[in-house]
Amino acid sequence: MKIMLVSESARLRPLLEKLFLIQNADVIHYENPIKAMDNLEEIDPEIVIFAAMDFPRHWKPFVIYLRNTYSRREAVFILLTSESFPEDESNKADYLEVNAVISQTSDNETTIQKIKGIITRYYQSVDIRGSARYAPSPDDRISFCFTNPYTFRIVTGNVLDISAGGLLFEPHDSEQSDQLDTWATITAATLRLGDNLFAVKARAVRVSETLALEYLDLTIEDEKAIIDFLKSTAVAQ
Repeated sequence: MKIMLVSESARLRPLLEKLFLIQNADVIHYENPIKAMDNLEEIDPEIVIFAAMDFPRHWKPFVIYLRNTYSRREAVFILLTSESFPEDESNKADYLEVNAVISQTSDNETTIQKIKGIITRYYQSVDIRGSARYAPSPDDRISFCFTNPYTFRIVTGNVLDISAGGLLFEPHDSEQSDQLDTWATITAATLRLGDNLFAVKARAVRVSETLALEYLDLTIEDEKAIIDFLKSTAVAQ
C-alpha cells in the first residue's frame, strides 16, 4: 500500500506507518504540493491524504489532476481540514470526487482513527475484484492459507486486504508459491474470519511478490457471511 501524505508537518507519518504495518504501508511525505503533484505518476499512490489547511489554494487543482488519471475507486483522496472549513468548499470537494473530508484536531490519534475508517470503507484498486476492499488490522483475526496446486506445499502468509470477491495475499515464504502463475486455480484453501472458517476455491489474477486472488464458486451463504463479517468489522473500527 502506498500512501502519499501532503502536509507541512510529518507528524502523521509514523502513526500511519504503525496503523497499516501489516499492509507494509509505504508513506511518502511531501511538504510541497506542486512536487507531490509532479510525482504522482512515479509514486502511483493508492491513498492521498492532503492537508487543506496547509495548502488552501492547492487542494482543488491537485484533486483535479489526480482524477484525470485515477478514479475515485482507484485512488482514495482524503482532505484534512480545520473545523472552520466552509460549507461551499465541502460541496466543491464532493463535486471534485474527494472521498472524504476530515476535520483534523490537535489529537492526532483521533485523526488517525478517522483516516483508518475512511480507508477501510473506500480502499479499492484496479483489478478483477469489484467489491470494496477491507484492510485488516492484526486484531481482526483474518487469515488465509492454501495448498499450492503444483507443489502441494501449504502456503501461509498475511491477508493484506480482502473483499467479498477476493483478497490480496503475501506469502510468508516466496518459495511456497513457486510455479503459481496468472489464472492458476487453487482448489484447497481455508479462509478464517474471526471464529468462522470457510473452505474456498480461488484463482490467481495477479502474481508478483503478492498474490491477488478471486474466489471461485462461492456459495451464496458463504458470500453473505463474508460480506456481513467485513461490514461489521469495518463499522466497529
